[in-house]
Amino acid sequence: MPSEFPLFLLPMLVLDRVLKLVTPFELVAISLCSKKSKMLCKSARSQLQCKNGTKEFTLKFSLKKEIRLKFDYHPRLEWVFKLECFPKVNNIPPRKNVLQKFKTFFRKKKQASQTPSYTRVTNDLFINTWIPTEDDTTSENSLQLFTTEECQWSNANSFIQHISDILNVPLWTIELHFQDFIREENERIIDFYYSDHENKAAVRSLTLLGKHWNTHEDDEVVDSLLRRQDAKGKMNLIMKPTSEFKFRSEYFRNKLNLLKVQHSHWISFDQLLEMDAYVLVLNDSTFMKIHLESLFEKWSSGWTPKWRVIMIQYAETVDIDDCFNKLNDMECFSNARVHREEETEEINTNGELKTTRYYIRRPDKTIGVISQQGDTFGLFHILTDVEENIELFPHLYM
Repeated sequence: MPSEFPLFLLPMLVLDRVLKLVTPFELVAISLCSKKSKMLCKSARSQLQCKNGTKEFTLKFSLKKEIRLKFDYHPRLEWVFKLECFPKVNNIPPRKNVLQKFKTFFRKKKQASQTPSYTRVTNDLFINTWIPTEDDTTSENSLQLFTTEECQWSNANSFIQHISDILNVPLWTIELHFQDFIREENERIIDFYYSDHENKAAVRSLTLLGKHWNTHEDDEVVDSLLRRQDAKGKMNLIMKPTSEFKFRSEYFRNKLNLLKVQHSHWISFDQLLEMDAYVLVLNDSTFMKIHLESLFEKWSSGWTPKWRVIMIQYAETVDIDDCFNKLNDMECFSNARVHREEETEEINTNGELKTTRYYIRRPDKTIGVISQQGDTFGLFHILTDVEENIELFPHLYM
């Protein structure tokens, strides 16, 4: 490692502290200087507070590839490596120039304007400047990387592995804009990232995104991708299938931490009752007042779903008090303790948002919180920790 680089002349304790304070782009640049610099960067980010500070590590597949990062210690910023292809690279400086390129951060004198030159980052991946582009409108800082078309996949993967090594976190999410690719390309992406390979674990979360309403061909692609994927963390489906698109239980064969469906008209109420995820968010559903009444009735009669939290956007205006009063008149809650709360929040100078909650404690001492926000949004939260429930809601156990 060249000793004339000022950063590397610092005492080790000071250097370790500095590496915790540099930006993500600076950390990556330093880590590429040599094997020793990579080891130092990896060590600086191995402490628990740094390791747990990564909040997003996403590879975005659209018309352009992007590697997106978010951190606790830069809460308002998103750090993006943008990958662009060019057909041919001529006169590429050797990889040792990564250090020379990065040292421009520390030069005191302005350098004369020169024609941009490409510096090798890893294998056939190149960069022409380590000075990021800042976009104040999106709170996004970005660097542009370049590669050849034939090496795009392998170079992106090797760079992702490098970032994963120094941050001590795996790639978390694939964001796939499936309408930008043909079916075979979509399937190739899913097959590669959602299976274990040597030196690469399967990605745990998936976002499928469509820019416009699905065609029947799009439905077939989505069906294939959902059957092939193996997400175990989060799944976000931002797409609008046709009315003929059908639910398959194998789409959600793993218990997810979060499943969010932007247009959920293809999920029936009976299918919802059997779904297995910790949190479900179903927007643009076909559910109506009778389905809210059914949730009230099923919970009070002893039914417990596999999920713990569900948020629903109903297909019609719903009055939660009407639903409860109708069932209460039928003595559906005779074996339960019920508590009602209501709060109103000012959302702007011209309006208010009312939230109504019903806490229903069953004989088994578990609590179901069924609530409504506004006219069409509902939430059902199941609380199964009896000791915690007694502490938080003592009035329901008297």
